[in-house]
Amino acid sequence: MKITDIQILRMDLPTDRWMMLVIETDQGLAGWGEITESCDDFGLAGILTGLRESLVGKDPLCIQECRRCLSKWTYPVLGSIRVYATALSGVDQALWDLAAKYYKTPLYCLYGAAGKKEIPLYANLNRAIRSDRSPEALARQGRMAVQAGFTMVKCTPFDEINPTVASPDPGKAFERMDALLGEVPIEKVSIDCHQRFTRYSLGRAVEHILKRYGNPYWIEDPVPVLDYRTIRQMNEAYPFIRWAAGEDALNLKQILTTMESGCYDVIMPDVKYIGGPGAVKALIPTVEGYGLKITLHNPSGIIATAHSAHLTALCENPLPMEFPFGAVADRHLLAGPQEIVKDGVYRFSGEPGIGVEISQEALKEYGFRFTGGRWENYHG
Repeated sequence: MKITDIQILRMDLPTDRWMMLVIETDQGLAGWGEITESCDDFGLAGILTGLRESLVGKDPLCIQECRRCLSKWTYPVLGSIRVYATALSGVDQALWDLAAKYYKTPLYCLYGAAGKKEIPLYANLNRAIRSDRSPEALARQGRMAVQAGFTMVKCTPFDEINPTVASPDPGKAFERMDALLGEVPIEKVSIDCHQRFTRYSLGRAVEHILKRYGNPYWIEDPVPVLDYRTIRQMNEAYPFIRWAAGEDALNLKQILTTMESGCYDVIMPDVKYIGGPGAVKALIPTVEGYGLKITLHNPSGIIATAHSAHLTALCENPLPMEFPFGAVADRHLLAGPQEIVKDGVYRFSGEPGIGVEISQEALKEYGFRFTGGRWENYHG
């Protein structure tokens, strides 16, 4: 089997945008990877276009050899640049999908997790209400998630908090929390702070949360991930709170540094940035061996969700995995076979590879292909 081409695709959906790559072969098999939110879509497409010459003609089952053009050391160190890390991660995803399709087995079985049928999810409420940040919208989204079978949700209430402001006002955030917690109990709610706090403002916010609502499931990214001093102080003051971080890590060294800091209880790599499945497969037993929890960051499209689910099957005692609940209407209809998310779980289709691809009908309606240095409508 030989690689014949790489396709770089974009889906401009009414409420979201996904970026993907497809590695095609002379046996008609194609592997899919997701490369959404690299921070530079045009630059990323250019990098992947330049890889064609290196990859065409190679055997995609030789994953290490195919990755070499992106993973070899150069100066400046490309592994610390998000757009390059995303390119490497996307290629790795597509190669692993191809390998499982070649061996005619679901990818999680190739990883050694045969016997798993489904994995638990939690509902990211933020993605669906980016255009309506009202308390009513958040409460409605939480209620719908519970009705859909999700037992845990994640909110991002602190839109107005700015770390450069000496005394930020969290009033609107707590109005949102008041509304959501009328629908979902605090112990089933994780709070994503998007690194908006400083030590002083975080301490005040946490005091308010604990006194008014109780202890949340976890608090995620309260400060920049390297601000270990603040998190250590928070751990000393509130040893019963779980802290989560790691979504921005671009390589194993970065996330292992976060893990070994002793500050965080939940490690959250993203398969789109950290190096792809090859990196996450190595990370899962390492994190669990340290007695910590790992759950993949995944406010993502169908392809990254599938890769993340197949990797989560490797966890011994998995926490629920992130799912962007309601972000794209009728999302399951964009895939063939359809993505199966029901009653708060992701169910494996049993098909080879990651088990899903974006349908040709969806690509023709919403898709663009990068060719000749520009985006053109996808025609098949």
